[in-house]
Amino acid sequence: MLSRLLTPSESRLKIGWLQWALLLFVAFGFAVAQPQKEKQKEETEKDYFKKWQEEDVVYIISPEEKDIFKKLQTDEERENFIEQFWFRRDPTQETRYNEAKEEHYRRIQYSNEHFASGIPGWKTDRGMTYIRMGPPDRIEAHPSGGNYDRPSWEGGGSTSTYPFERWEYRHIDGVGDDVEIEFVDDTLTGEYRMTMNPDDKDALLRVPGAGLTDAEALGLANRVDRIVRKTSPMPWTNPLLIGYGRSKDQPFEKLQTFTNLQRPPAIKFRDLRRPEELVSASISYQILPFELRVDYLPVNESYMVPISIVVPNKSLQYLNKDQANRAVVGVYGRVTSLTGQVVTVFEETIVSEIDSTGLVDNQKLKSIYQKSLQLPPGRYKLDMILRDENSGKIGTLSTGIILPKATTDTLTISSVVLADRIALQADQTGAFGAAKVFPNVSAMFRPDQAMYVFFQLSNFTMDAARSAPFLTSEVKIMRGSQEVLREEIKVDSSNAQNRDRLELVHELNLRGMDTGKYELSLHVQDQISGQQLERHISFQISNP
Repeated sequence: MLSRLLTPSESRLKIGWLQWALLLFVAFGFAVAQPQKEKQKEETEKDYFKKWQEEDVVYIISPEEKDIFKKLQTDEERENFIEQFWFRRDPTQETRYNEAKEEHYRRIQYSNEHFASGIPGWKTDRGMTYIRMGPPDRIEAHPSGGNYDRPSWEGGGSTSTYPFERWEYRHIDGVGDDVEIEFVDDTLTGEYRMTMNPDDKDALLRVPGAGLTDAEALGLANRVDRIVRKTSPMPWTNPLLIGYGRSKDQPFEKLQTFTNLQRPPAIKFRDLRRPEELVSASISYQILPFELRVDYLPVNESYMVPISIVVPNKSLQYLNKDQANRAVVGVYGRVTSLTGQVVTVFEETIVSEIDSTGLVDNQKLKSIYQKSLQLPPGRYKLDMILRDENSGKIGTLSTGIILPKATTDTLTISSVVLADRIALQADQTGAFGAAKVFPNVSAMFRPDQAMYVFFQLSNFTMDAARSAPFLTSEVKIMRGSQEVLREEIKVDSSNAQNRDRLELVHELNLRGMDTGKYELSLHVQDQISGQQLERHISFQISNP
């Protein structure tokens, strides 16, 4: 075989081709790997939700909850459902620790460690009972079976049994008092199955003449009587000899107990704060639809957080009472920290009344509810629940609240609110301070209306000579890259609160603008310190 050395130019050429081939291979592998990673992620999430439903909570989820969970379309809805599922069962919702959830998973772990028999412990009858009902008050265990003296209510006499256990509970909610459950391993495999019949543990049941009861030994009964027990003895007979049993051992009572044991535990919390419908909150497809908006106004080193809720009147049920039509809505809100600790809770009832003549026109309007909270900087979650007391409809929404670290030495701006209407309150203080602001929560405006812009400025520099700030601000509306409108916002420093906070309001006329999507750009500059701020807010103009 002939070979020769590559010249330097040939060597560089060959290495170059090798590099290109390697790059193409890596790029192709990356392109293939990305969809595979995404697919694996989707499959992992799908497996997680399937495992949660079919394994983790299979014994405690109600049929209604199961049906709702199956109808969910997105992972976000499923995550919200799971969160509310455990929230409903938390006996101390004011703390970050969910005792019910922790106890449930402890029971699963215990079942897997103690009841496994070729199948995971949580799948066994003992595991199912332990997870649902918790540890029994007393266990009578016969792990090897063997000789057994029957109690009188089982007919008396001696026999030999398979391995079995008898669990006793003093009380089980939804089942009853003085509950006994027997588990029998009649296959000798370590798997104990729940049974209603005390004779299932009798290893001599099918052996002629062996393991007889007292009545059978005296010829007063035969084994057929074990199927239909004599429970009403005549006065002249001995109840022990004919198998007189306890009331809880009667066929119908045992069947009822057995049926109740198959049901998921009842949920105890059913008030407005923990309504049964709360589970379907984020997954109720907005049975009572409403819109939610959260703003923030810096105040020193914390924030005032106005919450605005808008409900279409046509979604409310008005009942005629005292010559007026009245709708009543219960409002419940809960703010939790990033760690799940409840920060604050508020609950109110709002009433809307109109006379009969305005009922039709009222259906075209919306009602607004506002609440202001004071929160320190941090990340929070707000859960809102609304209930129409007349119709029973419930709607919920959840949103995140992010409040950055507050400063007192740099120019700061609040949320920029696009509103349908703003009214100044000379002698009152509302959710937005001295101004009564009606936010357009959907950011959807008509071309024949005015749009109001509201925001607050703080930590601006004061001009010592004039004892006033020197601020300039302008607003412009863009449609794509096209500028549609530009206006200067008049900054009146005379309304500065405590000489460190300004509330600014500006009206924009939308008349003549085409329908479509727009962006409002706000620019503010402190002419003394040179600090600048910009904000961009999207909105839409649609036909009336």
